[in-house]
Amino acid sequence: MTLRRVASIEVPRGTKPGFDHADVFTARAGSRMYVAHTGADRVDVFDCSSAKYLHALDGHPGVAGVLIDSDLDVMLTTDRGAARLSYFRVSDETLIAQVSVGQRPNGVALDTRQMRAFTFDLGEPPGVGCTSTVIDLGTNTVLERVALPGRPRWAAYDSAARSVFANISDPPCIVVLDTGTPRIARTIDVPSAGPHGLALINGLLFCATDAGELVVLDPLGAIRTRLPLAGVPDVVMYDRDLARVYVAIGSPGLVQSFDANRRPRLLETVQTEEGAHTIGWDPALKQLWAFAPRSSGAIVYQESA
Repeated sequence: MTLRRVASIEVPRGTKPGFDHADVFTARAGSRMYVAHTGADRVDVFDCSSAKYLHALDGHPGVAGVLIDSDLDVMLTTDRGAARLSYFRVSDETLIAQVSVGQRPNGVALDTRQMRAFTFDLGEPPGVGCTSTVIDLGTNTVLERVALPGRPRWAAYDSAARSVFANISDPPCIVVLDTGTPRIARTIDVPSAGPHGLALINGLLFCATDAGELVVLDPLGAIRTRLPLAGVPDVVMYDRDLARVYVAIGSPGLVQSFDANRRPRLLETVQTEEGAHTIGWDPALKQLWAFAPRSSGAIVYQESA
């Protein structure tokens, strides 16, 4: 399989450059890509089939995290500049609620069993007083604030284990939150500095670290493999059908793809643009979207044989 560049889309600039997390809404009518345009305080929306910019959802100061569950018709955003979680019905982009959380929320996870959101808050100043805020999306109220051992990055929910796994940059570890309590049940040490991007794949944790590694661990912390990366990574995306993992590297501007089967291995390295550390994946069209802050655009790659 090879990633082939098929489109470049201009995005209206914000007051500052910078994109953060992206996610996709899939439906019979087609897919829409949503990206946190942090420098513009908005969420940008694209039509995937036509590779066109549609519009923006304004009023999200410093928006960082975007998480979508198409089956549940939910989109969550972490509005870092407002210390707030925004909750949408994504199919028609109706804003349902906005809930105050901890300072500088970044990552977010969704407990689909209990319909609870977990934000991962950087604190103020960043790295001080870090928390996870637990929100009941039925009542839009805060249930709990859980103290974290350090600055959080991205997180992933495991329905079978009823747990949320969250990367902590320092000390380098993954905290395991019991969604029933909710409390930190245990901590998994990561033998590589700066855990950042995270994906849960077939019961294994694929953790991309600032030290330039993709570390694969089981949920008990046993290391399955360690693979070198071409730079400091950020976002990790996964396609179940292809058993493919994609890691975004902002400098020098690359995406590296890996086989996620029993013996993970590097498959391909594709150039994007300097600073492009945000990617999104459309599982319906098998397209990878990279967001480029310098040129203020989206670059679309088609996965093909």
